[in-house]
Formats: sequence, C-alpha cells, structure tokens
Amino acid sequence: MLFDFIPYLSYKKRGENMQKLLSNRLEDNYSDLNDKFLDCPDIKRQRTHLKDGCPTLIIYVEGLTDINLLQRDIIPKLQELNSTEVFDENMQTVRLPVASVSISNEFNLAVTDILSGKTVIFINGFDVAISLSVIKVEKRSISEPTIEKNVKGPQEAFIESINTNISILRRKIKNDRLKFKTFTLGEITNQKAAIAYIEGITNPEILETMHQKVKDINYDEITGIASIEQLIADNQITPFPHYLATERPDKVVSNLLEGKLAIFVDGTPFVLIAPVSFFSFMQAPDDYLGNWAVHSLNRLLRFFGLIIALFLPALYIAIVSYHYYMIPLNLLIPLAESRARVPFPPIIEVLILETTLEMLREATIRLPTYIAASVGVVGGLIIGQAAVDAGIVSNIIIIVVAITAIASFLIPNYDMALTIRYIRFIVMFFASIFGIIGVIICGVFLIAHLVVLESMGEPYFKPMFPFNRSDFKDILLRPQLKNMRKRPSTAKPLDKIRGGKR
Repeated sequence: MLFDFIPYLSYKKRGENMQKLLSNRLEDNYSDLNDKFLDCPDIKRQRTHLKDGCPTLIIYVEGLTDINLLQRDIIPKLQELNSTEVFDENMQTVRLPVASVSISNEFNLAVTDILSGKTVIFINGFDVAISLSVIKVEKRSISEPTIEKNVKGPQEAFIESINTNISILRRKIKNDRLKFKTFTLGEITNQKAAIAYIEGITNPEILETMHQKVKDINYDEITGIASIEQLIADNQITPFPHYLATERPDKVVSNLLEGKLAIFVDGTPFVLIAPVSFFSFMQAPDDYLGNWAVHSLNRLLRFFGLIIALFLPALYIAIVSYHYYMIPLNLLIPLAESRARVPFPPIIEVLILETTLEMLREATIRLPTYIAASVGVVGGLIIGQAAVDAGIVSNIIIIVVAITAIASFLIPNYDMALTIRYIRFIVMFFASIFGIIGVIICGVFLIAHLVVLESMGEPYFKPMFPFNRSDFKDILLRPQLKNMRKRPSTAKPLDKIRGGKR
C-alpha cells in the first residue's frame, strides 16, 4: 500500500512534544538521516531493491550488527518480496525471518533504534521504518566474582551486558512472578536500565517509589549503576551508601526473595539493591552456606573489626596525648622509649602512616595485578621499617596501623569499607583535640546520623532503631535456616512467610 498523498515532512503532537514523522519518499528520509548522522563513519547505509524494483535503504551500526545474518538471511529474503508483500494487511508485521521486529513512523524512534544496534529498513512509498533486532555485541564471558569472593557459593558474576545479566537472573528464578520494568536513561548516553522485582512479594509502594525516582532522573550522562545510586540517594551529604551494589547473582536472588528491588544498567557488571539497612553491608556471601554457629562467630568478628577500623588509631592518639596514665607501667616505659626519638605529636605520626597506607592501597588498585601484590607487601614493609629507623614514627604505631588495616579488610562491602576509612580520619582529628571525649562524641554523632538516615524512606539503622525483635536475630548472629521463615521487614514484603503460611 502506497502513501503518496502524505506530505513528506509532517509532525504529530504527543503530550507537549512534537514528534517528527517519516516521509513516504525514500530520498527525503535518506537526506534527513544523512544530516542526523553527519561525521558518523560507523553508521553504514546500504541501498537495495525489492523484487518489483522498489528502492530500499538499510541502515545499521558497524560493530553492533550481525553482518553475516544480515547478508545471508535478511537481504536475500527482502529482495524476493514485492512492495505489496512486505507488510501484512494491517501493517503490523513484516514477512522477514527475524524474531524481534518493530514498525514505527516516528523519525526519532528510528534514529534511536539505529543507535541501539538494530538494523532499520526504509522502503520507498511507505512512511514507516522496520527495525530488526539482529544485534551482535562483543562481550566478555561470565567469570567468577573479583570483589565479593566466597568459598562455597556459586562462582559466577554479572557482566556488562544487561540482557545477559537478566538471563542469569531468569535462570536462577524460574518463575513468572519475576518481573522487570525497563527504562532508557541519559539524554545523550541512552543507557538501557531495568528494575527487577518479584510480584506478590515486593511491596507495590516500594516499587512505585523507586519507579518514580528512576523516571525522574534528568541527566545526560548515565555511565553505570554508580550514577543512578548518586542521583536517587535520599541524603546527598552522607558518606554512607544508600543502596547495596553487588556483582553476585545469588545475592540479588536472596534480596529479591526478601521483597527488595534490583536495578540493572547496561554497561556495568554491578546491580543495585534497594532498600537496605546498615547491617546489609556487613553480611558476606558465605554466611548462609555453612554451619550457623561458625558463621555467627565470623559475623561477630566482622563487627569487632568494624569497631577496630573506626576507633583504634583515634584511641591511640587520645591515650598517648592526654590519658597516658591509663597505660600499664610495663607498657608505658617501652612506649615512652619508642616515642622519645619521634619529633612529631601522635596525630602527625598516625597521619603519616595512614596516608602512606592509603596511597599504597590506591596504587595497588591501579597497577597491574602481578605488580600490585609485590608493591603492597614489599612497599608496606620497607616504608614502615625505614620510618621507624629514621625516627619518624614509633614501633607501636606500626602495629596499630597494621591491625587497623587488617580490621578494615574484614568489611565485606567495598563501598562501606571506603566510608569507614573516611570517617576514621574525622575521629582521629577529634581525638587529637579532645582526647577520649572526642572519640565518644564522634561515636554518639555517628550513631545519631545512622538513626536519621533512610533508604527509600525506610530506616537505615533498622532493626536496631527502630527495634524489631524478629529481624534482630539475623543481625549480629546468623540463626538456623529453619528459624528464618519470616522475611525481614526492611522492604515491607507482602508475603511475610518464606514458603507460604504454615
């Protein structure tokens, strides 16, 4: 069916936006596309003809399209059809051997499909574009997690392809209640994103809140999940992460089954989980894969490490500077002898080593793997020993900083570990001015700050404040699985009992 009576340049109004329509003249569309894709050498244009000689234009992005499939199956089949045979009677489908096909008469939508990697076909005499999903994207294979290591759990991690990540999740949850809401984010980057949830468990209010937060993002650069995390955060000035970023599919599954949401973004191998509490960042993948008593001890050890990483250097500064009478005499004498050669006050002494350690830690991240291990170990030993021999720091501060570093490694989440390292410097500063009182003040303000924080409107320090006895049993200790039939109330799940009510 031909549409010669339609003007070649027309618009239609949708809401408040004027949408440019395609022309039924191929040359007009070709001219508009050339203007749009000026200086875009990767946008390939291929002309061909239908069986009755009707001119046809095929446009695709080199590197995103499966050229072999296009040349072998699509183009030959297209050349066997007359212009009256391409579409069905209602112009809703096309007779081409492709599973995913869409038809649109909007110019901007055709451009978006081209830039998304689809092959778009324009036929003279028709004011519509045919978008074929013959995408072929180079991607790395599924590998083991690089940051969230575990011993007994699955050894697979998400990759940069959102379609692959969604398929991984679908393979683990073989249920039609697993749903996805999709978006396109970034006015320039146009990144595909999706919110995963389980129907019947996820609270619709939580889903609608996140849905609206993501839809309201007005930013031209969405390069990964970290961009979304910053743009939808409830409190923009806190150093604590509002949402849990993970690379582990099994962790996403367990959180979805608690009624939480998972946000996927194309181009990043991490998934954002919301809402979460402070204690979600202290749970490791292995916690639920072994004996409950042993892993309860490991979890208590993590919380002890958290306290050490936060306050040990500050306590050293406070005691040595103001409260040296608290030190036993047998320890005070060697400590005094060690510090007698140091020309700096304790705060400067600690800052020298802590700053050096942070620089080494940052350097090992940027260096190649086979060099980073050597630099981290050898550099720390050599610099520490040389600093003691030169009289810049004392012997005991080497032990204090080393224990603090080891304790910070116990925190299983990278974002939370960074936050604790940042807050440690603030506590050290107050300890150098006010002594033990400064450490106590920092601790009180820290707890007060955690109490007032929220993650998607839910208390961040839950179930400690407000206290929830049912949820508290899985915070400091890990109970037996048979005693965890009730889902945590963090996300207010609709179905509160695991496995149905009994």
